[in-house]
Amino acid sequence: MKKAFTLVEVNLAIFIMSVGVLSMCGLYALGYRENRQSVEDVASVSLADTYLAPLVQALSAMDMKWSQWESIDIEPNGGWEAYVQEEDGGKSYRVINNCNGIADSVFSTVAGKTPVGVSKPNLGDFKYGLVVTRNGSVIQLAFRVARRSQGLMSQPVSVIEVRYQGDPNENSSSGGAK
Repeated sequence: MKKAFTLVEVNLAIFIMSVGVLSMCGLYALGYRENRQSVEDVASVSLADTYLAPLVQALSAMDMKWSQWESIDIEPNGGWEAYVQEEDGGKSYRVINNCNGIADSVFSTVAGKTPVGVSKPNLGDFKYGLVVTRNGSVIQLAFRVARRSQGLMSQPVSVIEVRYQGDPNENSSSGGAK
């Protein structure tokens, strides 16, 4: 009598192998999605730096006066809520079509209140949003960027704080920001 595998043993071995192969296929899809997200996150941070650097340069001008600094308090109609609109009776939100226009308007307003002229960089087809708030001597620039409008609010927020370094009580050109 020859020793051999029974049909039940063969089917059990095939079942165990198929579970392993299917698990690896699921991990491949997860890895692909995470890789794509990490590439977008790196691009987001790089583009945020490109967009925010001219504003930081303008706000850091040494001849920035306190009155100019004090006039910067821009939150486009409620911060990040300005970039979304309600649908279906308030149950779901979607990013508005003109998110870049709102951000560019905020950029121009802030840049127009500084003593240094700066120009807005072109981010191509990316969708982005900018929120600027001032709390005393600190201006906070918050920026998000994504490839698609739907991903804008799920992207991390890049935040830069710029502090006024001059004397708020004197309105001379000796004060600056850092």
